[in-house]
Amino acid sequence: MNIKKIIPLSLAAMSVMGAFTACSDNKVVGADEQTNTMAELSSSSVEPGSSNSLIVLSYLRDEGTVAALTSVRKGTAVTYSHIAGETGYQTDSVTAHESFDRAVQSILNIDPTVRLIDEKIPSDYSTYKMNRQTYMAMKDEDGLVHGDILFRHGYESFPEIGIDVSCGINYVDIDGNYVQMSNEDYFNSYFLDNHFSFMPRYEVHFNGKDHKFYKDLTAIKYLLSVDSTVREEFRMDCALENGELVEDDGLQMTCHANAELKDGVQTYTDPYWKKYATYMIESCVLARSIDDFIQFF
Repeated sequence: MNIKKIIPLSLAAMSVMGAFTACSDNKVVGADEQTNTMAELSSSSVEPGSSNSLIVLSYLRDEGTVAALTSVRKGTAVTYSHIAGETGYQTDSVTAHESFDRAVQSILNIDPTVRLIDEKIPSDYSTYKMNRQTYMAMKDEDGLVHGDILFRHGYESFPEIGIDVSCGINYVDIDGNYVQMSNEDYFNSYFLDNHFSFMPRYEVHFNGKDHKFYKDLTAIKYLLSVDSTVREEFRMDCALENGELVEDDGLQMTCHANAELKDGVQTYTDPYWKKYATYMIESCVLARSIDDFIQFF
């Protein structure tokens, strides 16, 4: 097995992704709240309504997601989500598809404009997380998990400098083929701390003026995708807006796009945000049923 570690050079170098922690004021629609503690995860059996499958879906970036996705029986869809600016997280097993789509639309319909305001703004992570991040995952009626998907508008202390959307499903390189991690890979990753994997993502941002790769009036567009067709479109779209493709290793791609001064601030509006955000969201589906992962353990 040929597994190589992929380290994105853009947002990952500027801020820490970090795992989410479950929010204490979760709202639940059509499902009971999950109050299981880590000590309660020791049971070897998994029943609907329990959250003892935490390690089973270890790629998920919020512990509350696992509890939500395992809170309903087979054949029932459920969505766990938070939309930037709203209070708390919501578990919905009544109108799961509608809740998921509402979160999706909130990402697609943002103003995809980034600004190089290089002055640090005092902030705290909990406020930033609630106001600047959208997160969702859905288990559909067939047990397939859509997501998790994370959207970030800026960073904790630099709210205007970038936007990004990522799929939490991990991929590995096996003999030159990029595939979703298997159950065994998840197991080894969790217990052996063998994190040789990567997550698809699309980002648009500015490098700060003190960044060693800062370039005046230049926005950074970064794509990490396993889809060769999407990567080819990224190459063409970069050229169409007179950008410069400065990285293309067959997986990671970086385009330098031309920004402009507006009221003295370097500004860039991405004409292709909806296109690539849509791709990230629609392609972010776990290849196997959640029940297969649960049965593995």
